[in-house]
Amino acid sequence: MEKVFRKISLNGEWFYITDEQMKFNYDYVRNLILNENLPSMKIPSNWQVGGLDNYSGSVWFIKKFQIGNEKFNTSILEFSGVDYFTDVWLNDVYVGHHEGYFQKFFFNVTELLNEAENLLIVKVTSPKEDVEFTWPHRKKLIKGIFNHHDCRPGGWSKEYGQDRNTGGIWNDVNIIQTNSIYVSNIKIFPKIFYEQNFALLNFEIDYSSSTDFQQNLECSIKLLNELIEKRKIQIIHSGSSKIFLTVKIENPQLWFPYELGEPVLYTFQIQSNNEIIFEINFGIREVELIDEIFYINRKRYFLRGTNIIPEQNLSTLNQDRIDFLISSLKEANVNIVRVHAHINRQELYDAFDKAGILVWQDFALQWTYDETEEFISNAVRQIKDMVNQFHYHPSIVFWCCHNEPGEQIKTLDEFLFNAVSTEDNSRIIRKASNYEEHCYEGWYWGKKENYVSTPMGPLVTEFGAQALPEKDSLIKFIPEKFIEKPESEKWNYHNFQYEQTFHIAKIERGKSIEEFIENSQTYQAKLLKEAIHHYRRKKYNGINGIFQFMFIDCWESITWSIIDYFGKKKKGFYALRDAFNPILLSVNLRQDIYSNLTKKLNVEFWIINDYHHQFENFKVLFFFDEKEIALILIEKIDADSIQKFDFEKLEIQLPEKIDSGLHRLKVELRDGIMNLISSDEFDVEYRNV
Repeated sequence: MEKVFRKISLNGEWFYITDEQMKFNYDYVRNLILNENLPSMKIPSNWQVGGLDNYSGSVWFIKKFQIGNEKFNTSILEFSGVDYFTDVWLNDVYVGHHEGYFQKFFFNVTELLNEAENLLIVKVTSPKEDVEFTWPHRKKLIKGIFNHHDCRPGGWSKEYGQDRNTGGIWNDVNIIQTNSIYVSNIKIFPKIFYEQNFALLNFEIDYSSSTDFQQNLECSIKLLNELIEKRKIQIIHSGSSKIFLTVKIENPQLWFPYELGEPVLYTFQIQSNNEIIFEINFGIREVELIDEIFYINRKRYFLRGTNIIPEQNLSTLNQDRIDFLISSLKEANVNIVRVHAHINRQELYDAFDKAGILVWQDFALQWTYDETEEFISNAVRQIKDMVNQFHYHPSIVFWCCHNEPGEQIKTLDEFLFNAVSTEDNSRIIRKASNYEEHCYEGWYWGKKENYVSTPMGPLVTEFGAQALPEKDSLIKFIPEKFIEKPESEKWNYHNFQYEQTFHIAKIERGKSIEEFIENSQTYQAKLLKEAIHHYRRKKYNGINGIFQFMFIDCWESITWSIIDYFGKKKKGFYALRDAFNPILLSVNLRQDIYSNLTKKLNVEFWIINDYHHQFENFKVLFFFDEKEIALILIEKIDADSIQKFDFEKLEIQLPEKIDSGLHRLKVELRDGIMNLISSDEFDVEYRNV
């Protein structure tokens, strides 16, 4: 039987020619190919990873390949990710141009391929932006944190802030050949009818074909390999077009975040002549924001989030690192991630879909940009690319147009918001995550204790503080001669913030690097605990979601992360994990100095339940120096609730005889069979007077 579809991978070794000044033309490069011994690079790879250290400019990549004599009606040259400008020649014919780093894009090359040898030349350009007029305040490259950020190589430095350019062919390159259609994109719009127990799914399928004869396609939806629905479609049009398909699903199994239910995934397939030519996994769910409170499938949900930038080079974000990220997020009780000011690779969103972790997806704009008509038009086009390409992922529940745009929220972001709205009305759309949502008490200003009184919310999309990684990690990128010199340019290059560390947070340097690391990590952990407990005590009463900044380092650096680049967890990780406990005991000790004139503890506490089921017969136990001094029975904890126990109503007596000095107060929340659910500890000073 004649094959309908095949994919030929062009991954592997490619020859390349560097063109740092971006002055070579095609004829010059073609001549070099004939007469020079050229170096090679493994593709896919960002060129920083592939061997071009700290390189910016153009690179001409060359690939020779054969496809054989098997006949297909349509041949597509498909790129899954190239950073940033791409120009393509196949067999000495100019095929086309593309701008952007995250998009999948393709060219119809049906008329250009040879059965024998083919020559593919791809010019990739990722330049530095001019530091006099463009970078960092009027940027033109839409690369988000990959081009400008205080967590990337060089940080804000005009001299070094664009180091380690992320250019290159960082994702797969394939020839797709078909006697049917090439599916380039799919969007799925679900509508759930809860009372009648069915869902309507509207599919928009973009395709290309080089034939105009009738084609019979079969679309099917499966759940756990069991066929749920099947539709037959006839296609006659050639060129590029759309298929619109509506399918009714009885008794739909809804996609939920992992705490609320199962992240159920259906499989959608298109077959031609009994051969699968397209397949994706998708979920059925609805989201909305009502009075700034998040709902999924009509269930109210408090968002315990973090910001992520998993890798500086997307080609190195392999499955092992993705698996580590997912398991660490779940260990930390995170239920939503903000993909911070960039767009990542499909495999990461696939993992979020499967794990049931929600996603707030930023567009790749970080701080301010050019405001010309040309730039706005380009940004509108690219934000539509983001929405269309990642639309089918159920984990993505927010689109956000810009990170910290300042006044551009009133200009540029208006156009971006409208662009997203025209492409997708099934998600929550935010113009920006701006400064008024970012609380850095205790780091850029104020004190960590100020979280109690700082007005913020209802969605706090950034907060946190830096912390040093452990010494074994630090010495991998800070040479021994600089290890005790945090004021050095070496530390600054790796994102350490000297002023904030010593003059605002007032972290003690100590007598050794080990003491400095301990003090730094302890400060971050205490700040996170202080902030998160404060925010969670205001659940649905001014605070509906919080996003710590940030989860993991994207390169060898000193940042706000709670996991360093090498996978080592800081103290802040465990502070976040405990404070993000879905059932949280949050205790406020109104004073920490007592005397023999004091008769009872001055204490109050909250029990916060983010689960959507109630609990019964819980206990709160108080221990003073390991000795139990009080037990409070909690008959019922309501689903998705917060309950406060006021200090004035609590009669918790201190022991009769206490020595002067520091003592330890511990409070525990346990279930009916005495399993520990949540706990908190305090140092208490006691004075005999």
